[in-house]
Amino acid sequence: MNLSYYANYITIVEEGSLTAASRKLRIAQPALSNQIKALETAYGARLFYRGARKLELTDAGRILYQKAKWMVEVETEARNEITSGFGGTKGTLRIGISSSFENERLMDALLAFSERYPDTEISVFEADVPELLKKLQNGQVEAIFVRLIRNDAENLDVLYTHPDTLIAAYRDGAFFEGDRSETVSLETLSPLPLSLMERSVPAFEAAFKEQGLSLSPKYVSTRMQIALNWARAGKAVALVPKGAAEELGFCDLKHKTVSETELLVPALTIIAQKRKYRSRVVNNFLALLSDREGFVYRESIFEDNHL
Repeated sequence: MNLSYYANYITIVEEGSLTAASRKLRIAQPALSNQIKALETAYGARLFYRGARKLELTDAGRILYQKAKWMVEVETEARNEITSGFGGTKGTLRIGISSSFENERLMDALLAFSERYPDTEISVFEADVPELLKKLQNGQVEAIFVRLIRNDAENLDVLYTHPDTLIAAYRDGAFFEGDRSETVSLETLSPLPLSLMERSVPAFEAAFKEQGLSLSPKYVSTRMQIALNWARAGKAVALVPKGAAEELGFCDLKHKTVSETELLVPALTIIAQKRKYRSRVVNNFLALLSDREGFVYRESIFEDNHL
């Protein structure tokens, strides 16, 4: 299918009518209508509801609209990279971050990248880890910054991972009064009001049960910031990764390392598509991160592959 058909289809959808799209594209309306029919024939589905005053997308039409935008963006990026001499000075940097990853250093790196490559556009997507992994697999982003226990996808590269520690975070004076120890056991935590991330509840339940303890968290949240805010308010002890608490700006909280447990803690992880699928733009950004932040990547990961 001619890529221009997809570009014209996007305009038709966004303009809301063939007449408006024809005017904007300077293409005769019958020609656009024939392109729509060709797309519908190719995909075996109607893209618009007929008879509506304003064009309304069918379910198939909505899917094609999203995919068409992605295809046109990829083609544009490829052209920009080629015309810029493979230097990665043009194009779009597409990265994803999880909601628990709000790192000022990343923002500083993005600013530095923007200054070094002023002709490069930057798109940062925030979503939960499963959605980001899906976007990475689909090529909608080229690198993601997440907290992950492990990555099992063979077609992705784990470029950097940093181990983390499980801590019990709390407001000074609210809990553990007079207790100067640096660690805390599950037995000590069991009767306390606990604040947990929703996705971590099953793992904690299993760990507590293994020691013959019960777990009844007082507060369960989908976002780590909320879990930590309960601790900041003095209402609970939050069980979270230490690095995440620091990145999110909760350094005012006291904490103790949780002992006597083999719970796997999500670690700060940078994941990207395999080298042969990555653009020079994202490799330039990852190289900048490596230089600025000391992230250790596998040797030669930024080398060019020549056909």
